[in-house]
Amino acid sequence: MQQGLAREDWHPPRNPSVEMPFLDAWRARWSAWSGQAARATEADFEAVLRHQQSFEGLSDEDLSARLKRDTRAMRFAADDSAQRLPLLALWCVAAQRVLGMSPHGTQIRAALEMHNGHLVQLAPGEGKTLAIGLAAALYAGAGRPCHVITANDYLAQRDAESMARLLALGGVRVVSITSETPPEQAASLYAADVVYATGKQLLADFLRDQILLSGEKDPVRRRIWEMRQPSSAKRPVTRGLWAAIVDEADNVLIDEATTPLIISTAEDNPMLVEAVLAGKQIFESLVADLDFEVKTDPVPDIRFTPRGERRIEELSYLLPAFWQFPERAQGMVSLAIMAKYVYIRDRHYLVDEEGKVVIVDEKTGRVMAGRSWSHGIHQAIEAMEGLALSSPPKTQARMTFQVFFMRYHRLSGASGTLQGIEQELWETYRLLVKPIAPRVPSRLTVEPLRVFVDPMQRFDALIEEVVKAYEAGTPVLVGTRKIADTEAIAARLQLLLVPCQVLNAKHYAEESRIVERAGEVGAVTISTNMAGRGTDILLGRGVLERGGLRVLMFEPHEAARIEWQLYGRSGRQGSPGTALGFVCLRDELLAKTFGPVYDLIIPYGRLIAAHAFLAGALIWLAQALTQRGAYRTRQRLAERERRVASQLSFSE
Repeated sequence: MQQGLAREDWHPPRNPSVEMPFLDAWRARWSAWSGQAARATEADFEAVLRHQQSFEGLSDEDLSARLKRDTRAMRFAADDSAQRLPLLALWCVAAQRVLGMSPHGTQIRAALEMHNGHLVQLAPGEGKTLAIGLAAALYAGAGRPCHVITANDYLAQRDAESMARLLALGGVRVVSITSETPPEQAASLYAADVVYATGKQLLADFLRDQILLSGEKDPVRRRIWEMRQPSSAKRPVTRGLWAAIVDEADNVLIDEATTPLIISTAEDNPMLVEAVLAGKQIFESLVADLDFEVKTDPVPDIRFTPRGERRIEELSYLLPAFWQFPERAQGMVSLAIMAKYVYIRDRHYLVDEEGKVVIVDEKTGRVMAGRSWSHGIHQAIEAMEGLALSSPPKTQARMTFQVFFMRYHRLSGASGTLQGIEQELWETYRLLVKPIAPRVPSRLTVEPLRVFVDPMQRFDALIEEVVKAYEAGTPVLVGTRKIADTEAIAARLQLLLVPCQVLNAKHYAEESRIVERAGEVGAVTISTNMAGRGTDILLGRGVLERGGLRVLMFEPHEAARIEWQLYGRSGRQGSPGTALGFVCLRDELLAKTFGPVYDLIIPYGRLIAAHAFLAGALIWLAQALTQRGAYRTRQRLAERERRVASQLSFSE
């Protein structure tokens, strides 16, 4: 059997350059502002409940037969708006029968909104997994590919296995595709109705198909391409892009939006390897501040003094001939300086057990396996670490996640933290955010910020809070921004004989196990941002009586929503919980945002520390300025990507 899909089963991506018509955009926003859309959703919700009551008496056999019939009917319906309500009600009844989970109002409303093509903001613990599964079941009725994007491979497998049991009752096939999936199985898995995978996996497979097809083809040209290929030739595996439901939408659509995914092949470049090693040798003969100056904030900036320029010129004979010109020689030495001063081990990258440099995502604390820095930076870091230099990759295809997701015809998703980015989501993706009220009011208590002038005072105060919680038997989760901080806190706690679990990019394989146990009596978990999403922290027996999970934030983040992701690990589904944030006035966020101006504020540090609201105002302003700058950067990068895609299109 030849690899690949039937050519009739391919669904061309949307052209991202085609904007939503002005009137359609105006109607969508007016419908949201006026409350008309909310009233329509509420009417649909009431209709689903009525249908659900009428279907409760169906036998399992009749329920399965009805689900299969109505799902098939959706494929041929000119307008599925009326048919989806009884179908969703059937899926709700099926969820109770198969999973023992009766979808509540929050989940049903969320599924309706996602099928409407919106993003929903659900409070932590409200059951996004089932809501997304119900929305996927509705999309699957169209007979076109539906992709559910998850944060990592573990969640893709877990959620697919959970929803496969449910959706199989209606004849809907659900699979997961991960980095461990054998390539020869990809085509048959992509043929499924619903595919759970990470955005990285989907984009990588899409780009590989692009390379194979020499670019996107319209259906006719694709058919001609298929006819020209011998029966033994390799075929594309994806079915195109139709519907995508994005879990943790803010992380995927905003934080990682402008990160490019690059398909590359290793290409021997001994001259570059020789130049990198020579650049390191020249760097080791220079003296910091005398020969060069390094500035890391707000962007890396390396400047050579006249003395440094002369020294580099004297030693340029060590470089291959191509790099012996002054500008090129200085550029190669700059790579070595960046590897030493700009890229920091255990923050920007790790060295794994195999002696390879692995990039760490600063926003999530997760490793970015398989990715490398370009322009010789990766090789310069390897040289600085004394490792064997890898071959620099040759780019075959690249695309940012933002451009990729804009190519889906139907895009929706869910997250617990979409506040503050609604305008960007609309301007970039034409997606409206629909907040869904929680079933049970939150009982999370967020205590006033603890503000310090001296970093060590902040560190000691955090340790004191952890010890106090441990002695009371209250489980505590400490969130940090840096791997080094998790290890420093853990080392101090070990000296105090307080057992703790550390979760960072070095221990990512144990993430689900560590997070699941973080709610037990007396548990202490020290984690980077990677523990903020995906796996519920189940509270052990006796924890509710102790006030629930206690969350401590060691350092403010660049966006308030990232802090709320951490705080949201506690107080889920109406259970009690507490959260407390620590701030040092010399924290990176404040110093980096305000720059030299901040030197004028530091002398008043004790006054600010004595009034938490002043520190809160500074943090709010710093976060607002940082997010505004990040938004502008994403806009510039997206525009550049569109220009590059237009100039270097795969299309013939």
